Amino acid sequence: MSAGSAGWRAHVDAALDPRFERAFAILDALHAERQRPRAEQRASRVLWLRRELDYLLAEIDGLRAPRVPRGTR
Repeated sequence: MSAGSAGWRAHVDAALDPRFERAFAILDALHAERQRPRAEQRASRVLWLRRELDYLLAEIDGLRAPRVPRGTR
């Protein structure tokens, strides 16, 4: 997918649900981390990003309750 079409898709998805914009940002960060040379990759960061993406997608699908922003509890 070209960068232009990826940007358009992210814009359209974000218009439907703003959480998609966060999901695409996580995917970009995950992809960037995986492109690093093996010696520079941080496995903990990859695992954290995957967990964050899984949680967000479950929230979008209605399988989890939305998180309460910090400081508002």
